[in-house]
Amino acid sequence: MRNPNEALTLTGLGEVVTIFPAHMARYGVRPDIAYLAVQDMSPLAYALVWPTAAENDPIRALTRTVRDLGPLETRG
Repeated sequence: MRNPNEALTLTGLGEVVTIFPAHMARYGVRPDIAYLAVQDMSPLAYALVWPTAAENDPIRALTRTVRDLGPLETRG
């Protein structure tokens, strides 16, 4: 698989089983995929990353929003 969309397609076709972060159950809803929580796996950490030279007002606004919202509560 070369990207998340390909992983979702192959998972939906029953070709593979894929481990996705918990937020996919909320944002990647598809009728052909069932999401099951992996009980003994720690949550995956994410971070915003960009080249210093590319920083601008929209990027700073996004980082403020993400910081203000804090971690997303997930359902297991």
